[in-house]
Amino acid sequence: MRKTITAFVVALTLAAPAAVLACACQGNQYRTGTGYVTLQEAQTITMNYLTSIDNGSLRPGNISLDGSVYVVDVYDENGNAVATLNINMYDGSIQTRF
Repeated sequence: MRKTITAFVVALTLAAPAAVLACACQGNQYRTGTGYVTLQEAQTITMNYLTSIDNGSLRPGNISLDGSVYVVDVYDENGNAVATLNINMYDGSIQTRF
């Protein structure tokens, strides 16, 4: 039961900023560059995003490119997969999958 509650809280924590970001018309607040997002920039976006929503218990896994989306698995402090981030290669926007 505790694991379910923890997963639910993490899911809400990850979803709220992503939902706000999806509605923002001013661009991606986690991105510093322009043009296409590179792998290194996707890593930076991921770290900026996780730092802004968490106290350090979430960490990113490997980043892979799937079409025009960088896919990043997110793990908790115990190594459990809690979410997947999709970072759009064209504009740096972030979507969360659970």
